[in-house]
Amino acid sequence: MRLAVLGAAVLALAACEPQPDKPAADQAAPDTMADAVAPAGDADIPTGRLGDAVVPSHYRLDLTIVPSEPGFSGQVAIDVTFNEARERIYLHGRDLDVTEIYLTEADGDRVDARYSQVDETGVAAVDLADTVEPGEATLHVTYTAPFNQSLEGLYHVAEGGEDYAITQFEATSARLAFPGFDEPAFKQPFDISVTARADHAVITTTPEVSAEPLDDGLVKRTFATTEPLPTYLLAFAVGPWDVVEWQPLPTTEIRDRTVPLRGVAAKGKGEQLTYALDNTAGIVEALEDYFGRPYPYKKLDIIAVPDFAAGAMENVGAITYREQLLLLGDGTNVSTQRKQSYARVHAHELAHQWFGNLVTPVWWDDIWLNEAFATWMGNKAVHAWAPDQGYGNITLRGMLRVMNVDSLQSARQIRNPIDSNHDIASAFDGITYSKGGGVLEMFESFLGEAAFRDGVRLHMERFAHDVADVNDFMASLAEGADRPDVVEAFESFLYQKGVPLVSASATCTDGSATVSLSQRRYLPVGSDAETDQQWQIPVCVAYGGDGERDKACALFDAEQASPITIDGQCPAWIMPNANGSGYYRWTLDDAGWSALIDHFDALNTRERLSLGDSLAAGFNADAVSVATLVDAARIQAKAQAREVVMSPVGDLASLHAMVDDDATEEAIEALVRELYAPKLDEIGLSPSESEGVEVSLMRAPLVSTLARLGQHQDLRDTLVDMAVAYVGDEDEALDPTAIDPSLIGVALAVAIDEGDDAFAETLKAKALASRDASFRQRALVALAQSEDDDMAEAMRTLALTDAVRDNEATAILFTLMGVDEHTDDMWDWIREPANFDGVLARIPTWNKGDIARVGSVFCSADKADEVKAFFEGRIETLEGGPRALAQTLEGIELCAAAKAAKADEVKAYFEGD
Repeated sequence: MRLAVLGAAVLALAACEPQPDKPAADQAAPDTMADAVAPAGDADIPTGRLGDAVVPSHYRLDLTIVPSEPGFSGQVAIDVTFNEARERIYLHGRDLDVTEIYLTEADGDRVDARYSQVDETGVAAVDLADTVEPGEATLHVTYTAPFNQSLEGLYHVAEGGEDYAITQFEATSARLAFPGFDEPAFKQPFDISVTARADHAVITTTPEVSAEPLDDGLVKRTFATTEPLPTYLLAFAVGPWDVVEWQPLPTTEIRDRTVPLRGVAAKGKGEQLTYALDNTAGIVEALEDYFGRPYPYKKLDIIAVPDFAAGAMENVGAITYREQLLLLGDGTNVSTQRKQSYARVHAHELAHQWFGNLVTPVWWDDIWLNEAFATWMGNKAVHAWAPDQGYGNITLRGMLRVMNVDSLQSARQIRNPIDSNHDIASAFDGITYSKGGGVLEMFESFLGEAAFRDGVRLHMERFAHDVADVNDFMASLAEGADRPDVVEAFESFLYQKGVPLVSASATCTDGSATVSLSQRRYLPVGSDAETDQQWQIPVCVAYGGDGERDKACALFDAEQASPITIDGQCPAWIMPNANGSGYYRWTLDDAGWSALIDHFDALNTRERLSLGDSLAAGFNADAVSVATLVDAARIQAKAQAREVVMSPVGDLASLHAMVDDDATEEAIEALVRELYAPKLDEIGLSPSESEGVEVSLMRAPLVSTLARLGQHQDLRDTLVDMAVAYVGDEDEALDPTAIDPSLIGVALAVAIDEGDDAFAETLKAKALASRDASFRQRALVALAQSEDDDMAEAMRTLALTDAVRDNEATAILFTLMGVDEHTDDMWDWIREPANFDGVLARIPTWNKGDIARVGSVFCSADKADEVKAFFEGRIETLEGGPRALAQTLEGIELCAAAKAAKADEVKAYFEGD
């Protein structure tokens, strides 16, 4: 069995949920003045920004939430300012049944109103019985709504026989929970009360201040007024949650108050929050140290959600996470990888409390400021918190990965215009998170850490509890760093897509050297995009010889840069991206590549990672040979840093997927064993008490590479034995002592791949009976990788049932699509209308467009035509769908072009090796 990786791996050789139109409801009787949904078609309906004709200033939100019921109810009073006379106002509300709506003016006069949803994305019109003149007023709405069933808005989750309600509001899903002005620019305080069962916990943004018993076993809980917030940063969690009171975050030199800290998990799981809670204070303090400002809010709750479409969400005071990120017990018998995942995601969400929450973008075109900054800052914070735990290069690795997507003609720029909900959905991608984070890291390196930090601190000071846009951020950065020239350079990366390719060559004359530089856009073979773009690139060239090294830097702002002069020496080597800090790929002439590879030991880890990426990019552009790529892989695999050791694996997987004959595949598998078996022999299959983090983090990817890509049979046999011992018989509990926890996923997958039907059935039964999200995910994904046709059919059927969670269902289906033996059957299956609709029903509105990415496993022009034909007419109404389809089609075409250009060379190399 081979996962069909080429279409996914080659979006530059590599590229990685329609809601049906809602029918118009009949108009309600005129005396109620309330319509559920009205037909769209009015050209004036604001499907983008609402404008400022009427703006909110304060909300009073009163909800009744009983998760075992089919829906919930609410009353909301919104203080608003009319900036112009209006008979109709627009706001947001989706799938709400409004039973009463009216306006009270400043003098107390009541104005009756009619509510109607006028666009399927949740734009609603409020038609007033009289014209309301400029001034202050309050809009009152009473309504009911169903609990959402697709992990957005206020949605229902069943777990362990209990019912829970939880929210996910970003980006445009708060409108499923209450009517309002659902845009980031509208930032105002909320007064919140929630009526729920007396035996249920209720968590929201602020601490509870009172509880009033009501009839029927209900209690009305009132919460402290929030700081000014946009709607998308509110959160609610209601149900029989375990609420673990933890030690408050202690005072520090920066914060003169303690902060209440709690962990929240489904009933019976609270004791698993120990590690997550115990390590929160250190990460918060690292962030406070950087920002020079205390944590901005009244409390901090971290919530483990049983079924959650996102990884986590930075809601103010009530951050939500997938269970497997928080439920680590006391940290024993948990892999280092899972601890790292917890810390990285936790730090990302905590960083948002300053950048995104305290200071919020004006509109979604600046979501990159939220997400890029939290990506970069979260990684920086965990490295400061635990500098010896392997966090230092995470932003760099993400930046190198996303360059493949940024190489596409269909890529987007970091700051992209947002005109509709389609554009909002597309903005939450690797360009925003990883490219944006990488560009921030590049300019921090360019300006210096202290100067960059001063600009960030100034921005926090200027816009605390307010909104700001890109121009505000640039002004703060330039002033704080005292570098006005940074703005134009930064903007050259914000406002155009693509990866710069810097070509460098050195010439020596009279004992000195000049380094000539040129730039253009990097493109993979088969791309027809234009290459004549230019950036203002902070380029630093490292160079050395005789054990010495130095660097020279320039701001490179033209097609041909002024040569960099190296006086007094002719270096033995040059490296055109010192410390790997620049967001660009680079290339050398043959002599330059040869000299640099010969002096590999002179490079630091970051530079070695940059070298590996640029070599692979050269291969993908048909500018570097297979021989050069493999020679470099042999050197990288012998390094000590695990990131360098493992960096060639993606390239080797692409070579393997590029060819179709067994002999070449087997030769590549043999090369993988040659490169990596000695490293596994060196570190061992089982951890030792004295091993460091680098070894611990290397073991799982090393084992996975050897067992799956390398088809190392002895290792596979051992992993099967471990998996069988771990899973046990049908009536036995899992045995966590039988295997290193980092190897559970690969061991289960290999055991399934080896074809033991009895083991597969036992694993499936235990997964479906388990409440452990991590085990369930590993087991279900492993089962979806089975070559067995009957198991594949059973798994895709299972994915459309309530026996699996929504996030598990999509993982199963995308995994099945990537297994060579099932790709064609899955493609036929997903095109069946009932199956397609069933899959979409399990995906939140804001993610439905990604369904087009099922086609990314293909690698031929014919399949591109099939994918295009199927999705055209379906994808246009799905948020983010048009871009997802464009990228998928381009990825398939580039994969086919790469195969045509390079497959014969790959075969020839391995036949003669």
